[in-house]
Amino acid sequence: MNEDKSPDCLGCSDESSRQRVVFPTDLDGGSRTESPVGLYVDSTRWCQPCWIYRDPFDRFHLLYGRRLRNYARGKLSHVPSGMREMAVDDVIAEAMQALWRQREKLKAPERAMYRMVKRMALRRFPLDPKEIPADLFEAEEAAEDPTDELVDRLLLEDELAKLPEKTRRYLYEHKALGKTAEEVAADHGVAKGTVTQSARRGLEAIRPAFAHIQFAGAMLGLVRVIIEWFF
Repeated sequence: MNEDKSPDCLGCSDESSRQRVVFPTDLDGGSRTESPVGLYVDSTRWCQPCWIYRDPFDRFHLLYGRRLRNYARGKLSHVPSGMREMAVDDVIAEAMQALWRQREKLKAPERAMYRMVKRMALRRFPLDPKEIPADLFEAEEAAEDPTDELVDRLLLEDELAKLPEKTRRYLYEHKALGKTAEEVAADHGVAKGTVTQSARRGLEAIRPAFAHIQFAGAMLGLVRVIIEWFF
């Protein structure tokens, strides 16, 4: 892109101009239209310096970071005001990294970013049970689409990745293959208690993710994810 066209570059544009491209509206009715995807990897949208010196993650963050921060701030309104911005920082950092790591599976991370932020916000900073509307889960379940299940699975993968390799192995054999704790222990030459305690600690570690997963086959999804770690 030559110098004359640099103002049209998404990296060089002012924020309002950039947001009009990333989150367009219908000029006739003023209503929101579907946002384009893949802008951060479209070289025609960036001047040469921005394309060369900004890596794809930086371009993605530039396009969507501010909007996601505002969204996260709304989802974290229950967090005390003195802690809210720090909570927003934590959620956005984790969500952006997860979106980026899983971008190939998500195909279009732009379509899943709000769901990812929402899930992580509620997982890291859960609502007090008294503050949750009685019909919240029913309403969410009715509104879900395949992207919700994919985001849930990816969150499970992230949680599973944090576990020690042996813990994942015990979970795989004990929960996915259905072996008894005695059989797993014998195969690995360890005590039965080692298997049961390790599996229990592993499940407890990923329990926060399950608390905000809405699709019905959550445990089956976990088993599939565990299996995929080994095949």
